[in-house]
Order: sequence, then structure tokens, then C-alpha cells
Amino acid sequence: MQPILALFDRSLLRKRRRKLDVDSEAFPFLCKEVSERLLDRLNTFKRDFDICFQIGNDGGHLARDLVKTSKFFILSDLGCLLSQNKSISCVIADEEFFPVSKNSLDLIISFLSLNSVNDIPGALTQYLNSLKPDGLFMAAFIGGDSLYELRSVFQQIEIERYKGISNRFMPLIATKDAGYLLGRAGFALPVTDMDRVVVRYPSITKLLQDLKITGNTSILMNRSHPPLSKGFLKDAETLYQQKFPHPEGGIQVTFDLVYMTGWRPAPNQQQPLKRGSAQQSLRDVL
Repeated sequence: MQPILALFDRSLLRKRRRKLDVDSEAFPFLCKEVSERLLDRLNTFKRDFDICFQIGNDGGHLARDLVKTSKFFILSDLGCLLSQNKSISCVIADEEFFPVSKNSLDLIISFLSLNSVNDIPGALTQYLNSLKPDGLFMAAFIGGDSLYELRSVFQQIEIERYKGISNRFMPLIATKDAGYLLGRAGFALPVTDMDRVVVRYPSITKLLQDLKITGNTSILMNRSHPPLSKGFLKDAETLYQQKFPHPEGGIQVTFDLVYMTGWRPAPNQQQPLKRGSAQQSLRDVL
């Protein structure tokens, strides 16, 4: 088997994730939004999940709801975790080396963490094997055209200053690739969709702080690029305010939030209908 090329510096990500509790204007809002949308999707299944494992810290939003119906809830993160809820077990764990035995879990939720995984198919296979038959995997991650405003501003200034573009941002997973990744890992009934959320930030400085801590600036192993000087950031702030102002003040920041769900195959599990097997034409309904 060919070794997996390490694209991301996971040790750097770990250091940054330990600072996730710093004050922020907008990132807690984003965490709350994603958590609520995951819960909405989860509630459509009309069933309880006894043993739940969450990968990635969302500030406890998901846990507060799921501990009411689950028998055991585990919250894990690459950085430091704190919880005042005695019903939640917290562990520091690396999602690339999933620390759970096979056939152990009813539900796994990956919260904004897949983008920084070096071997996504390998990680998904580990999650699949850790689920019980008919167990559910859910994930949310920043993908699509997220941060297109910031990328546009930085690219324009870098071209003007350095006559080229640097790798300052994490590569993002496209929505169309998410379903393929689930199927490749062996999940049944894979479903993917995307929501677009626009949030307000007071400044580029605060935005970059949040992106750095959450691992959404470049943690590439090969991340050499010119430093962000005060002059660069001043020009970026001015250009951003001109091109992408928020109606309520500050700057607008767009996040495309990609969601994916898949099930561990099991006997008697619901199966999608075969193509061409419909008994009624859509024309008869419309």
C-alpha cells in the first residue's frame, strides 16, 4: 500500500485548536448555526442514538440536545476540551486515528473537521467500521466557494505586490465530491447538500484570527509565502471594505456549509429504488 502523502501539518493544527476558546465576534454564531442545522437533519430520522461520538468542538451545542436522548455521549477534539456537563465524556483525539473499537457507536458526527484530514477516505473507513450496523455518520464542513471575498482580496493584492499568488488558505472539498467520498468508504444511502451562510465580521484581523485557530488558513506542509505585513493588511482591509461591505457595518464573509450523511450497511436496511422503477410520472404530479 502506498503511504499517504501528508498534505497538512497536523501538529500546527493541534497548537491552534488549543486556542479555540479565545473571544470571537462571529465564529460562535457559525458554530451555533451549523449545530442547529445538523440537529434539524438528525431529527428527520425519528430515532434515538444510544452511543454518540462527536468529532470537533462546537461549544457544546449538539451535546446539550443529544445527551437528553442518548445513553452515552463522547466529545472529542484535537485540541483542549472543557465541559461542565457531567453527562459528556471529553477526550483529546486525532480524527485521523479514530480511537474507537469496531461496531461500537450508533452515531458519529464530524463537526467542521474533515477539511484538515490528510487521508479522508481512510478516516471515513475508520468511522464506518466504528459504527454498529445501521449506525449513522453525519458531517458538516466548510466547502464550496467559502471565503470567496477574502480570497479575491488577497489574490488582487498579492498580484499587485508580488506578481503571483500564495497558498494562504486551506483547499476546500467540493459538494459534488462529498457523496463520492462516502460511497468510496462503503457508506449506504449517501446524501449531501449545502447551505450558504453570510456573516458579519468587524474586520479582516478578527476574521483571520478565527480562521487561524480553527485551521482554515493554510496549515499545508509546504506553506511558504510572504508574511502578512501591516501594509498588506491595511491594503486588504481597505479593498475588502470597498468590495464586500456588510449592510450593518463591517465586512461580509460567506461560508458554504456542506453536509453529508451515510449509514453503515445492515440487513433489511432501506434501499433506494432502481432507476426506471417509478410507477408514476412526475408529469402527472406537476
